[in-house]
Amino acid sequence: MKIFKITGEFFLAVLKRTAFSFLDLMKIIVPVYTMMTILSYTPVIKFLADWLKPAMKIFGLPGESALALILGNFINLYAAIGVMPLLHLTPWQTTTIALMLLTSHSQLLETSVFFKLKTRAIFLLILRLSVAIMVGLLLALR
Repeated sequence: MKIFKITGEFFLAVLKRTAFSFLDLMKIIVPVYTMMTILSYTPVIKFLADWLKPAMKIFGLPGESALALILGNFINLYAAIGVMPLLHLTPWQTTTIALMLLTSHSQLLETSVFFKLKTRAIFLLILRLSVAIMVGLLLALR
């Protein structure tokens, strides 16, 4: 009987932590997705896309994809995930953004952590951004 009690308690603890993690993610994804859906009916996204189109073209991405990269770098990966379905990207473009964000994401948070750890935060910031750019450029060569 003792085994079942421990297993049940463990299962409930895992379920509780999973639910809290899910809710934390939804607190980010739902507002970003909602905001981007609303903005998609305004000229704001078109303006940003047109303005950033030359930079994104280097990576083989549409101008609108800059929103996912900006949100992923300044907020976190889940904010970028909330935007990506609205961009109607090809699988290759989605892979490019995903790999760029995997090497460079949550810059504000992680750079502040680097500063607290007394590391070379500026060097690590530049390194992560450089690697993301190199990954994007290499994938654009396909």
